[in-house]
Amino acid sequence: MNARKKKYVPDIAELNRVCEHNFVLLARMVKSWEQAAVSQFETSQFAIFQIKVTEASKFTTHVEMRQLSASIPDLMQPKVLIRVYHDAKMAEVISSQNASRIQPSYLYPNPQMHQPDEKMQINQFLNEWLKYCLQCGLAMHKQVFG
Repeated sequence: MNARKKKYVPDIAELNRVCEHNFVLLARMVKSWEQAAVSQFETSQFAIFQIKVTEASKFTTHVEMRQLSASIPDLMQPKVLIRVYHDAKMAEVISSQNASRIQPSYLYPNPQMHQPDEKMQINQFLNEWLKYCLQCGLAMHKQVFG
């Protein structure tokens, strides 16, 4: 029996919907899209989240979101780089942990062991992470520049 596995085809409409929702959630958390603007807040006494604008231009902004926790090794703390498209009102993950240039789909298996729908999973993770931070944030810290 020679059964061929069907190639994963990304659902672009669903991915766009998630990225649009990510933009709305992120915009509620970022007070300034200026380069070097940093917002920090905590969801518990052990978890501080940081959102830092790393690059800013007229239509796009790069934002790094990471968890900071003294009790968890740095390698295990989530970190994503997000590209925000202001004109399209979308925010998508462009790098997660050590994975950059995330493809819309992957053949499986592959050398990095990315899932066929890795891009969708990472953007959905960001969506759930942002919702968690907004729902469980205990304190917003003042914005820091520089």
